[in-house]
Amino acid sequence: MLMTKTISETSRLAALTALDLLDTRPEPRFDRYTRLAAMTFGVPIALITLVDDKRQWFKSRCGLDVEQTAREDAFCAHTVAQREMLVVEDAAADPRFADNPLVTGGPHIRFYAGQPVFCDGQAVGTLCIVDRNPRRFDDAQRQCLRDLADLVEVELNQARVTTARVMAEQALKSLNAELELRMSQRTAELEARLADLSTEIAHRKATETLLRDAESWTRAVVATSYSAFVGTDPEGRITEWNPAAERIFGWNRSEAVGRPLADLIVPEELRAAHAAGMRRFLETDCSTIVDRQIELPALTASGRRIAVEMKVGAYEWQGRRCIGAFLDDVSERNRTRQQLDEKQELLDAVLESIDVAVVACDAEGNLTLFNKKARTLHGLDRACVKTAGWPTHYALYEADGHTPLAPDEVPLARVLRGGVVREQAMAIAPPGRPAATLLASGRPLKSANGRMLGAVVAMTDITERNTARERLEASERRLRAITENLPALIGKVNAAGRFVFLNGRAIQFYGKPAEALIGHDVRDAYSEHEYAKLEPHLRRVHAGECSTFEDVIEVNGRQLYYQCMFVPQRALDGTPDGYYAMAFDMTARRLSELRQAESEERLRTITDNVPVLIAHLDADRRYAFANAVHASWLGVPPERILGLTVEEAFGPAFYAPQARALEQAWLGNASQCEHEIVRKNHTRIAHSTFLPQMRDGRVAGVYILTTDATASRMHERSLHALAHTDPLTQLPNRRRFEQALEGAASRSRQGDRDCALLYLDVDFFKQINDRYGHATGDDVLVEFARRLRTSVRSTDLVARLAGDEFTVLLHDVRSEADVERVARKILDAIAEPFALAGRTLKVGTTIGIGLASGGSVDPRALMETADRALYAAKEAGRHTYAVLHTGEYA
Repeated sequence: MLMTKTISETSRLAALTALDLLDTRPEPRFDRYTRLAAMTFGVPIALITLVDDKRQWFKSRCGLDVEQTAREDAFCAHTVAQREMLVVEDAAADPRFADNPLVTGGPHIRFYAGQPVFCDGQAVGTLCIVDRNPRRFDDAQRQCLRDLADLVEVELNQARVTTARVMAEQALKSLNAELELRMSQRTAELEARLADLSTEIAHRKATETLLRDAESWTRAVVATSYSAFVGTDPEGRITEWNPAAERIFGWNRSEAVGRPLADLIVPEELRAAHAAGMRRFLETDCSTIVDRQIELPALTASGRRIAVEMKVGAYEWQGRRCIGAFLDDVSERNRTRQQLDEKQELLDAVLESIDVAVVACDAEGNLTLFNKKARTLHGLDRACVKTAGWPTHYALYEADGHTPLAPDEVPLARVLRGGVVREQAMAIAPPGRPAATLLASGRPLKSANGRMLGAVVAMTDITERNTARERLEASERRLRAITENLPALIGKVNAAGRFVFLNGRAIQFYGKPAEALIGHDVRDAYSEHEYAKLEPHLRRVHAGECSTFEDVIEVNGRQLYYQCMFVPQRALDGTPDGYYAMAFDMTARRLSELRQAESEERLRTITDNVPVLIAHLDADRRYAFANAVHASWLGVPPERILGLTVEEAFGPAFYAPQARALEQAWLGNASQCEHEIVRKNHTRIAHSTFLPQMRDGRVAGVYILTTDATASRMHERSLHALAHTDPLTQLPNRRRFEQALEGAASRSRQGDRDCALLYLDVDFFKQINDRYGHATGDDVLVEFARRLRTSVRSTDLVARLAGDEFTVLLHDVRSEADVERVARKILDAIAEPFALAGRTLKVGTTIGIGLASGGSVDPRALMETADRALYAAKEAGRHTYAVLHTGEYA
């Protein structure tokens, strides 16, 4: 086993040496892939590595300054050893890597994904991506990394493949040229000999001997040719078939000679044209292929179709016109060319599909790349415009969107002059189009010898991020405008059970002023009898389940039917965080349903033209009605499911997610559920409502209404993320923190353990911004946030309030010693030097701790206590902590 491993490693190192790439200068053809990988997966580090016997050397690196690391520390050494993709989603939690110096120290690897690249069947290195935070890596991302690694592998082997192909083609051409020359020379000699033969009968025997020698020599040349040589007589039967022809087509000479050429190698669909061409050539001496080099399909003895490159010639033999052809199998060459074309198409497709504008120019300033996102932002394509005219032609402005950008300040122009641009803020404001705010980053493109080839710049559109708050406020205004005009009672209740929103119809329904409802407990809005009816549904929605039910209210002597729906809202961690309440007056609909039961044709006309699945199950639980949308959504015409149960019509997988809600309907309760409908690789998020049909107090059937909720669910998730996440650090923001603190207060009233609140800020953060710039300041905040997250439990909440102000909410605190232990852990984590963008900074933090004990948490008092503790810690000296209990003063 040891001997096999040694031989394998020797072969692998030999393949690595054959690449001739170790310790070579950086090359743009590799750097483009690491930049693309970092951009595609959103990671700070992407590398192309080569692993020799003692080290891991980086042929290309993005986001890392070192050129190599020891092999025993390298993650990529594991990837090369196992010859398949290695993914480490959290290195600190992986026993193989937890103590690795690349994890405990710079570059602080937490996430790693690497795909091996091969040469001569040996794993010589990897394309890998690295993040300083743990992350998930799904199947689609793994496939994308494999595709990029395939491109890198082609690039690694390109020089060898190209050199081998060129040498083979040159050798083949040289041999063919030499052969043709020799054949021409020999033919001339033979003709001269034949001419002499008519006058020199005495020398006939000697001349015949020479001719036999010439024929033998020609046959020897043909027999040793690398190209297949095939000769045919005027009837198309094979007269010559050299060893190369045997190798390429699989027929022995004895099997081929005497058989029609068309039957052996010409595809069936081309045989008629082949026969016609032969006849035309013999009759007219004219041909479209003789003395030309052409590429045609051919068949081998196994029936496999290959592509051949053929040079055809005609010659006289024993008074008859014969055909001779040299043929070469070019299938592999064509496949290689096609693979290279496909890789280039993939790269072009990636550049066209990413949501980052990418522009590039050559060394003279001529634009060579202008991807789809760039065209969308500018509203036009690239044009032949001098660099001085770029700001005017492409509507480039400073970050304020009003001051025209000076030609020398255009990011692409700066990079073309040899500079490196990192996140330069700018704006694009074409006439008649909304302005877009961008962060531009770029670097020069240089050859291996340092010659300037051009420049490339990537621009990230941050307009959406900058205007997220404005959009959220506008969305809330739109929500208010919409809800006020909907024929429904709509409300929002927080996790503490208090109203935070009610539309006008809901306020009118309760008969109380808005200030007597908003901010007050839901229980206060109902009588004890009414609240008792609601309580089971409230328990369900607080547990994170949707609850739908019907209620009957008597208004002015008339019974009105309402359908009520409680929909839970979830926090980022998936826990229930309040709910939405909606009540629809369904009196008219219920009456309409009774009338529609008497008019099936009218129901069919209406339901077949709305984008909703509508069906009715009879008392035997079988389809009595189904609209035409079943055909487009589920691929089954409605007439084929009548008389079948849901499970019989669409199978157990379709029925199972709806079974519980449907059973509730058969018990007489309106219910609903969400489930997925998958057809032709398209997945819908479907929302199904089940309404029991009641007759004489019994369930006579069930109505099923299924709507496509895909767009609304995606929108809800997007709005929630925008409203509760800090865009820089991806931590919960102030709003989410305040909600969590309210939740902690609620749990304390239920008898949970004590909790503690930590206020933190970065020591002398203003000096960091003033000295190193706001970009470095932002990097400090991001790294500060990461270390905070790793210093506390996953159940604790870390949030960014504003600027350099952070909070940590600790749950289930047993004693003050527990809190001090966490504070010391945070101080130790922050004290480690910050390695950021080529510089190392010493950063400190001061912590104020408010501790709530006694089973009661007052959010306001707890925040004030933590704030006082923070000032006490600062007075005692920076990079320390102070603890105060609620009600205690420093």
